[in-house]
Amino acid sequence: MRNPIVAIAVVAAVGYGFFNSLGHMRGSGDSLAESKQNVVSYSTVDKAMQAAKDSGRSTLKRFHELMAAGTPGTYTVKFPLTQNGATEHIWLQLVGYSDGSYIGLLADVPVNGNKYKMGDRMTVTEADVEDWMIKNGKVIYGGYTTRQALADMPKEQVAKYGLTFKD
Repeated sequence: MRNPIVAIAVVAAVGYGFFNSLGHMRGSGDSLAESKQNVVSYSTVDKAMQAAKDSGRSTLKRFHELMAAGTPGTYTVKFPLTQNGATEHIWLQLVGYSDGSYIGLLADVPVNGNKYKMGDRMTVTEADVEDWMIKNGKVIYGGYTTRQALADMPKEQVAKYGLTFKD
């Protein structure tokens, strides 16, 4: 069992919109109460999730290769977002990349405060990226923290998503 006192939020494993519509960037009807229902907490010492983040970071070169090849799909990166003294790990839907930084829009509703909101334009340095994902329908490249979160869910629930992971 996870210790909620030493927990970090992994917003819906792959983004708030993912578990609601298997995509990112939902409409403006999203509420903070709805998003908090979709937060998955992991201990900061959870070895499997730390290994998943390590995989995400160590395969960024592959992400760039897939981007350069024009792989179809929605491109996102996960990074830590801190506000009100709490850190959540949230997805950024990319609109560009320049000089070692990803430019994009927050793809989830932050749950630790109201300084940021879904759709806010942000820049995240490559050094801050914990994971990456290219999602085209139900096919996902990368998404190592997502894979781990799904591995921790009941198999019947995971089967409903019908996802295929590549790489």
